Amino acid sequence: MKITPGYMTGNSGQTALNGLTKATEQAAAAAQRIVEGPIEAKDIVDLKVSEHAFKSSAAVLSADKRMHDRLLDILS
Repeated sequence: MKITPGYMTGNSGQTALNGLTKATEQAAAAAQRIVEGPIEAKDIVDLKVSEHAFKSSAAVLSADKRMHDRLLDILS
């Protein structure tokens, strides 16, 4: 299989963006449940899990950018 810059960036970048979206939605849902009360441990755990998911997805997006930049350096 031939790997092209668009192939690498497209898949990992899109996956990271999907992860950011999902983590944001999960945090918003947990926050809404907390506001409506009563506060449950599951809601606090969901907030923490969404925080880690967001940070992980942001790290993937950052790594994707670095890989793309490095590839451009190599090809130029």
